[in-house]
Amino acid sequence: MKQITQEEGAKILQNYSKWLSENMNDLIAHYSGKVVAIQEGAVVAVGDSYQEVYALFEKSNQDWMPLVIEVPDPDKAQGLLI
Repeated sequence: MKQITQEEGAKILQNYSKWLSENMNDLIAHYSGKVVAIQEGAVVAVGDSYQEVYALFEKSNQDWMPLVIEVPDPDKAQGLLI
């Protein structure tokens, strides 16, 4: 596994943030109440808990872990919907 620089990490986080802002409505529509892993602009895993989803990547030897978030229920996501 290669070392990620601070600049590379910041760019990855910016990409995650942009992707979430553009796709939150779809995530809520399809994965409400689930925990999802997002990597390179796609949902790569879905589970019921953070532990379940992270376990899929613990030994993957990736340079950067996917973004893992709990997708809110539509009733709780009013401020997130775009």
